[in-house]
Amino acid sequence: MNQEQLARIRDLCRDDAAFEELQQMLIAHMQPMEQEIDRTHLQVEQQKTLFHVVTRLRESLDLQTLFQATAAEVRQLLAADRVGMFRFYADSGWNDGEFVSESVAPAFPSAIAQRIHDHCFGDQFAIHYQEGRVQNVADIYSAGLSDCHIQILAQFQVRANLVVPLLQGRHLWGLLCIHQCRVSRQWQEAEIEFVQQIAGHLGVALKQAELLAELRAEVVERQQAEQRAHKLNQGLQQAIVELKAVNKELEAFSYSVSHDLRAPLRSIDGFSQALLEDCLEQLDTHGQDYLRRIRSATQRMGQLIDDLLTLARVTRSEMQKASVDLSQLASRICTQLQQAYPERQVEFAIQKDLVAYGDRHLLQVVLDNLLNNAWKFTSRYPQARIEFGVMRAERTSETNLSETNPSETNPQENGIPVYFVRDDGVGFDMTFIDKLFKPFQRLHGMQEFPGNGIGLATTQRIIHRHGGRVWAEGALGQGATFYFTLEEEIRE
Repeated sequence: MNQEQLARIRDLCRDDAAFEELQQMLIAHMQPMEQEIDRTHLQVEQQKTLFHVVTRLRESLDLQTLFQATAAEVRQLLAADRVGMFRFYADSGWNDGEFVSESVAPAFPSAIAQRIHDHCFGDQFAIHYQEGRVQNVADIYSAGLSDCHIQILAQFQVRANLVVPLLQGRHLWGLLCIHQCRVSRQWQEAEIEFVQQIAGHLGVALKQAELLAELRAEVVERQQAEQRAHKLNQGLQQAIVELKAVNKELEAFSYSVSHDLRAPLRSIDGFSQALLEDCLEQLDTHGQDYLRRIRSATQRMGQLIDDLLTLARVTRSEMQKASVDLSQLASRICTQLQQAYPERQVEFAIQKDLVAYGDRHLLQVVLDNLLNNAWKFTSRYPQARIEFGVMRAERTSETNLSETNPSETNPQENGIPVYFVRDDGVGFDMTFIDKLFKPFQRLHGMQEFPGNGIGLATTQRIIHRHGGRVWAEGALGQGATFYFTLEEEIRE
């Protein structure tokens, strides 16, 4: 109430005593109204500060900028001497940390970047702050604080202390600290509630920053993965170029082998035959035997060259995959064998309707090699049985198949079709299983069974090109079984 209003009231009063009494009544009535106005004004300012914090949250996710602006506004609004954001070090057990942002009055030292250690905070107090505890200390020297706690606060000239947790989700990231340094201070409920609201919004910013950091890390990881993939693709393209060059060289070599080596072999074989035909009477039995051996060796050399070229073509030829009736292919091969050797008594058991996905020509080579081997190695017996079929099994993660170790073989190949060719012929010694699929490695002598030892090596390469595996089981005098798959294994 101003002086003019007081003068008018004095004129209306009978005497000075009545005026004084009326003045006291008016003062007593207006004081609560003025206090309410002050509280309302403070609430408005607090809401403005909260609005500014939320606005900055929406505009930027830079924590340092948000912390610095918020600390300055809160310190000005509360008329505090220092407002700071304290962060705990990771893996310190909440015993160590530092102030990462602050607003402090010029008369007091900065607390920024000073390492603070409190050996008892992690064990005794961290769990409570994580549950939302607020420390409200009007005077650190009369609040019953421990000596080490008082010592930590005193180094920053703190007299009154208000501390609210900063939570990143459910994790205690740090503390929002309000310091009064000049004098003690009784913190009001409205002030405490306001600081808690500020801390809540800063917690949202911390969580968003964490998510942003994770997103950036994921983006960086993806970019690095793309770069690695790009480098890998470049390497693969270079490898393809080099492979094409090697293939061209192999083709040139194959042509050279096919033509340049055959010519002298044909000459040796031809002149040897001419000597046998034209000069037979001039040669004794030893000379005739030598010439026959020369012819046999050259013919065998020619067959080895053919086999090598076949093996090379299997590796280089382009595959044309489609549905292939394996039963039909096997039946046709078996019919041809019976027609070629009608004197033999062999029972064929071909499972019907076996259809696979692969290159028809290459799969015919596989069946031709396996069935011809079965036919060859049963030739010593007056009666024989040759089977071709498939087995299926439930998928298992424990199957461990080996192309060389018989103790680890199992026809139950992870639930995918396992084809087999089985015979009851001479079999083989499993001790030498390592040699079975190697080129020109034979488990039987040429005198026992003819062949160059290239068929199974060719079969293995074809199966591998289809993504499958081939392995065998056998015993001397008890026959042999060859298994193969045409699908890539899925290991669980």
